[in-house]
Amino acid sequence: MAELLAAASRDRVTVRTTARAEAMAVLTGEGATVAIAGTDTVTVSGLPAQRIAELLGRHAVPFSELAAHRASLEEAYMELTADAVEFRAEPAVREA
Repeated sequence: MAELLAAASRDRVTVRTTARAEAMAVLTGEGATVAIAGTDTVTVSGLPAQRIAELLGRHAVPFSELAAHRASLEEAYMELTADAVEFRAEPAVREA
């Protein structure tokens, strides 16, 4: 179960900062993938939380929260079954 949840979490880290643009520039410059999650929140993948904290501190980018994403069982299930389809639509046949 722990391995399944870890795989679904995909090493994502949530960062809350009042300097979103600066944080994004620093983290993408180090090879991370950064996505905007809210007005003062970004989701980071590709760097561990400890490295993110080090980088933001070194560049004097303020942050108030740094949390590793933990996938729920529902997220893990949805990821596992994303390609499974029980019913498929048939193409419409036009009659002349």
